[in-house]
Amino acid sequence: MPRLAHLRGEARGTRYPLVVRQTKIIATLGPASASPGVISGLVAAGMDVARLNFSHGDHDSHAAAIRWVREAAAEHSRAVGVLQDIQGPRIRVGTFPGGSVELERDTEVRLVDGSDEGDAGLIHVQHLASAHLRAGSRVLLADGLITLEVTDTDGESAAARVVEGGTLSDRKGAAFPGIRVDLPAITPKDVADLAFGAEHGVDMVAASFVTTGEDIALVKEQAGDVPVIAKIERAEAYGNLEAILRVADGAMVARGDLGIELGLGPLPRAQKEIIAATNLSGRISITATEMLESMTSAPRPTRAEVTDVANAVLDGTDAVMLSAETAIGKYPVRVVEVMGTICLEAEASPGYPAPMHVDSAEDVTSFANAIAIAVSRAAGGLGLETVVAFTESGTTARLVSKHRPKARIVAFTTSEVTRNRLALVWGVLPLMFPRLDSTDEMIALAEQRLLELGLVGDGEAIAMAAGIPPNQQATTNLLKLHVIGEGTAGVPTQ
Repeated sequence: MPRLAHLRGEARGTRYPLVVRQTKIIATLGPASASPGVISGLVAAGMDVARLNFSHGDHDSHAAAIRWVREAAAEHSRAVGVLQDIQGPRIRVGTFPGGSVELERDTEVRLVDGSDEGDAGLIHVQHLASAHLRAGSRVLLADGLITLEVTDTDGESAAARVVEGGTLSDRKGAAFPGIRVDLPAITPKDVADLAFGAEHGVDMVAASFVTTGEDIALVKEQAGDVPVIAKIERAEAYGNLEAILRVADGAMVARGDLGIELGLGPLPRAQKEIIAATNLSGRISITATEMLESMTSAPRPTRAEVTDVANAVLDGTDAVMLSAETAIGKYPVRVVEVMGTICLEAEASPGYPAPMHVDSAEDVTSFANAIAIAVSRAAGGLGLETVVAFTESGTTARLVSKHRPKARIVAFTTSEVTRNRLALVWGVLPLMFPRLDSTDEMIALAEQRLLELGLVGDGEAIAMAAGIPPNQQATTNLLKLHVIGEGTAGVPTQ
């Protein structure tokens, strides 16, 4: 279907770029992208969701970023979601004179609980007393680049030998692979940050360092009705994935910390398993961390990075995420363009997208599931290029998406919130739509919009899914096979 790969529509004489890439792109905002001009460039380049990392920055800087994202989305007539990534109970070391310390191999260090200033022989580690360390336990510092082995512990502090040395900077992360750490899933900082996010209308929340479904439930209590994505970055969370997916709205393969905990060998297999399980549950899957890391400082990615991104796309991930590349990198706009190109090329592969059998974890009626399956099968069997989902909450579009039809999914919604949230969902082009009183008017106006945007041609067949009657929060209960230009009741006056 070559028209899908190159389409650019025009709406009422105004430039209206329609991103037809099915895999969505999340870009992290930071110092390199903290300006209206760069954020506008990111949206124009294809950013579908802006990630705000609440481990860095303050509320004023995040409020400005949210405002700039909304302005850029309006400027480019695109749905762009805002993802609030809360810090969670991340364990960090303290500080050092001059900002860093060199740890030499085979030297001895003392680990103590806290976040104060230390030196090469004494390192403060937050929540050390909460970790069930014992002789032989490993402690990984600085994103796993430094390895310590515990030789003795009294419960409050521990003696350790440096197995792999290196430079340890202020506030770097610490991890205890295979060790249970008794920490709450949500910290006082997270509570304050979530209240800020609710006030400023973030579209989704990513929960860091969760390990159980109960952890996600605690975050949801604070987040309200905002969808919560579980970041799978601890081995314990990976082991509890099924239970987490029963509560979360999606899962992110957070490969940095997860790779530290699992080791590098098992990580690719874990990534595939997490994506598959998340898609099977009807949830949103995200693949993250160092996807185009070399472009933080270089104008082009490595061949291995290109293959990595493409493989995540072929595995069926809903979205791929950029972190340092757009937050602190030299080429934030270019890297989004490159990511988009890689995704489009991967999506052109034979057999993509692979059909999915979805055991939906949604609390929806069998009608909605049956309609989603029928729409996807009809689109495939008839070779349709477009399916339309009329949706208030976004559920219809998300269910259709999870069955991975080859057709584009156009989601018409009356809700700006729903439109922004659907920006994260694979294959969905979310568009605003007015409230109408009859199904005939709804179909007629949808046809007009699709023609205006260049998404369909006269005489083309499409599939439509909706809940009727309109304006009554009806479950999805209608599937209509419709030919453009035939059988409409006329467009209502607006």
